[in-house]
Formats: sequence, structure tokens, C-alpha cells
Amino acid sequence: MDSPTATLTPAVASTVARTAVRAATASWGGDRRRRRLLVCTAADILCAQGVRVRVVSSAVAWPRGPRLVVANAAGWLDVLALATVVPATPVVDAALVDTPLLRSLARRGGLLVDDGSGAVRAEVTALLRAGVSVATDPGGAATDGEPGRFRARAVAAAVDAQVPVCPVAVRPAEGGRVVEVHLLPALQPGTDARPLAALAEYAVAHVLEAGDPGPARPTPASRNRTVRARPGYGRQRP
Repeated sequence: MDSPTATLTPAVASTVARTAVRAATASWGGDRRRRRLLVCTAADILCAQGVRVRVVSSAVAWPRGPRLVVANAAGWLDVLALATVVPATPVVDAALVDTPLLRSLARRGGLLVDDGSGAVRAEVTALLRAGVSVATDPGGAATDGEPGRFRARAVAAAVDAQVPVCPVAVRPAEGGRVVEVHLLPALQPGTDARPLAALAEYAVAHVLEAGDPGPARPTPASRNRTVRARPGYGRQRP
């Protein structure tokens, strides 16, 4: 889904229109309220699309405190699924908000827009140092359906702020009816963004190359969690 309006079924069109009005007129308030509205909006649109989100937890818990979440969330469907799972301020590629209206709504909703100029690095670093987690796609917008190579400059803020980098692999499953969000083990920031970006890219690529395992058959011992997107559903913390 290249944009929230890519599939204009009546349910989707109604949800997107309601979301636009909410974003344009709501009093967003503090960070907690902004986060709650973002999650509800993302869940509304996913539900209208008939898409469920399945969370696959990391074998090792993520460190507490602020972190830079890096994911191959190159399209709106991926961005929305990630927003319902990971509590973080999203950074979206400018290609996804290619009109003034979309850009304005994104910023009112607390999203950062990366136009490739490098200016967003300072904003992300400031948020991380203030204790706010940030989620970004280091590969930028997808080309021919494939995510780009992870850019060192996109993870440099984690080195600047000395916070962990938490890779996340996002992929479709069950014919597109499910979006899997794989939370992968965290990486320490170190002092050089280049090997950090490479390690995060390899971790995500390992999951993506595994392919769609088909419909899940959860067992009591399974760490897989399936969440049906619906307005206001409870967020699962990693």
C-alpha cells in the first residue's frame, strides 16, 4: 500500500476521511495523548483494510529507555503496523508524504519527515537524548518492492545519543492479510554508524529472506502473538 488511500473501498475511504478530520481538528495535547491517537488511527486504517498484525518477539528483551528502532517499513501499511506495536516517534520518508496536505497531517500527528537533507538527524538525536524512542526506515522508500540498503546516516543519531539500535523486520504473510512485525535483538551503538547500519540490515534481511511461513499454528509455548487491528486495542510492548 503506497498511501493510506491506495485501496478506496467504502470502509477505507470513510476511515481515511475520518482520520484526516481528526488530525486536522483534534487538540493533540501531550506526548502520551499524541501516541494514543496515532495508535488508534493506525489501527482504524488497518482494520478497514482487513489486515491483522502479528508480533514475533525477540528472544532477548530490548533494553529499557530510549532506543532507535530501525525497520524496513517503506510503505504506509508497514508504517501503520509498526506504529501499533512499537512505542516510538515515527520518521517517514518524504516520498510517502508527497503532498502538502499529507505532510501537514503527518507533522500534526507527531511524525518526522525525512527529506534526505540530513536535517532530521538533529531532531532524532534531540528526541533520543530527551528519553523519547524513535522509529525509522534506514533504507528509505522501497524501489520495485524491495527495501533500500540501510544508510549509515539514518542510524547515526543512535551513535550521537549513545542509545541502542533495535532492528525490526516487517513483512506480509498469508497473502497480505497479515503483517508480521519481528522484534530482533538490540545492538549497542558503538562509535561508528556504518557497521551498525550493516548489522541491523543483516538482521532484518535474515528474516525477510526466510519467506512467508504460511498460516501460523500457535501453541501455548509459542512466542508469536497475533493482534487483530481494531480501534483502541491494547498495545503490546516489546
